[in-house]
Amino acid sequence: MDDPNYQQHWLHQHQKLLTRVSPLVISIAFITVGLVLWTNGALNIHTAGYPSLFVAAFIGSSLLLLPVSALLGICAGVSMGLNPFLAAAIAASAEAIGEMTGYLAGMGGSSLFERNRFYLRFKKVFTRYSSLCLFVGGLIPNPVFDVLGIAAGSIRYSIPRFLLILFISKTLKFLWVGLGCYYGVTWF
Repeated sequence: MDDPNYQQHWLHQHQKLLTRVSPLVISIAFITVGLVLWTNGALNIHTAGYPSLFVAAFIGSSLLLLPVSALLGICAGVSMGLNPFLAAAIAASAEAIGEMTGYLAGMGGSSLFERNRFYLRFKKVFTRYSSLCLFVGGLIPNPVFDVLGIAAGSIRYSIPRFLLILFISKTLKFLWVGLGCYYGVTWF
């Protein structure tokens, strides 16, 4: 059991399972810790700043079809002195990682979706314009982005490309919201 060759062999055999399960386990652990800290009042913008913004954005994007927006968190954080550019990058990275729950749901349930006639049409269009759909969907504040994440997972869209597109689009989204809140507060 302590033989390194055995461990490498085991990891190689279970690589597919580990790449699918480990992000889900990490997400569940992160959400649980964040919710416990948040409900106890130990995690908020006043006490934690950027880390609290990260956790709020991650939790909000991890909850499938239950939007908890980080837009309020970034607006509150920026109005209390957080750097709008850094806050946008932190919130965007958290949301991009959190959207992996939708991606994994689509990856695991793709066979269920294929029975739906509407889904087959949607999949055809989404496959053709997936990068554009993900970019525009991430740029616009909307509660139904999870549908795009599920669709990306069901067509096995490239994970690095998925994360990069979401990071860029969500950074732009948070930046314009953060700057709007910053200049709106300073204007008043």
